[in-house]
Amino acid sequence: MTRLAITSTIIGAAIIAGRLPGIINPDKFIAHARKFPRSVLWGRILMGICAVWAGIVMYNAAVDDFAWLKPVIVIGVPICYWLVIQFADQFLAIRGLAALLLLISKVTLNAADISDSPSRLIVTVLAYLWVCVAVWMASAPHQVRDWVNVVTANATRCRAACSAGAVVGVFLVLLGLFVY
Repeated sequence: MTRLAITSTIIGAAIIAGRLPGIINPDKFIAHARKFPRSVLWGRILMGICAVWAGIVMYNAAVDDFAWLKPVIVIGVPICYWLVIQFADQFLAIRGLAALLLLISKVTLNAADISDSPSRLIVTVLAYLWVCVAVWMASAPHQVRDWVNVVTANATRCRAACSAGAVVGVFLVLLGLFVY
């Protein structure tokens, strides 16, 4: 399996896993989805994951002329994480999810860049769409909260939205297993 096949399969499986609760038990999913935008716990968890991930990326990128930055990164990333959770705690879960979406897009684009398959453009376009969504989520989290409320207005709408997301996940898994 190529790197793009593995990436597409894992991301597709994660999308499916995230949407299945909304298909199986939409009422419970709706209750959790509506609490998510202002969840302090999820915000700290997601921002922590993003801080560690971004710290590793920056640490490994600091080579040659920028090797002197490695200690600054090791000290600065935890400080930045603490500052964010202390002073930017409004809609922290949505902003953490946006940062995670950007990091996932980076991995997807890196895998697509080294692939020779012409169908790699499918995941490339999808990754750029994720970047646009992440920018929107980070810059207008109150609109994301409102959008979540619209999508979860009733069980039927929630089930339909989660089913559409699951179809995208299945498509990515199928691409990963049979095309890439």
